Amino acid sequence: MKQKLLLLYIAFSFFACKPEPDRIPDKHNYNYLTAEQLAKTPYFTNPAFDTLTYVSNQNDTVVFAKTRVDSGWYREIDFNPGVEFTTYHYYQQISAKYQTIKGEGSFGVVHILRNYETTSEIIKVQFKGINFGINANWFDSSFGYNYYIGDTLINGNSYNQTIKVFANSDITSSTLVLNTVLGAIFINEVSSNTFWNLLKD
Repeated sequence: MKQKLLLLYIAFSFFACKPEPDRIPDKHNYNYLTAEQLAKTPYFTNPAFDTLTYVSNQNDTVVFAKTRVDSGWYREIDFNPGVEFTTYHYYQQISAKYQTIKGEGSFGVVHILRNYETTSEIIKVQFKGINFGINANWFDSSFGYNYYIGDTLINGNSYNQTIKVFANSDITSSTLVLNTVLGAIFINEVSSNTFWNLLKD
């Protein structure tokens, strides 16, 4: 009986110690925002925009100072049950955080790279609690988006290659006018009937 138990123990140990077949390691793909993509707004590339001053039609002034730039990742998982590994796609997102140093309000910008199949860029601008979402393709007039308004005149100043977006994609809500050189040029804050203009030399 002892011999049978010993043989059973040896057989069990043999099968328990049998190595598992090699598993194919998961794949990790990192996608970074390029310098060209980041240049679609001045907040990450131009030190002159470390401080922003806006003046309203009611003679109020608000000043924002950039405190830091954070970088993180948006992750998508490509899992195919018929494949022995999982592919992870990481997309860079960068945020510029500003502190209010004069007046009341808040300001921030996030540039996000998304979607590994049809790579897209999203730029989010937040001004005084109003959120604007911008598809970076809207800056390209060849796409024919309604957001692109081209050359425009605001308070006697001429601006090139501008786009106009609505908060929450609602045409009755606040509006933002911006271009790649100056970023957020003009904001119409509908709730208070206030117009804010970027003050730059």
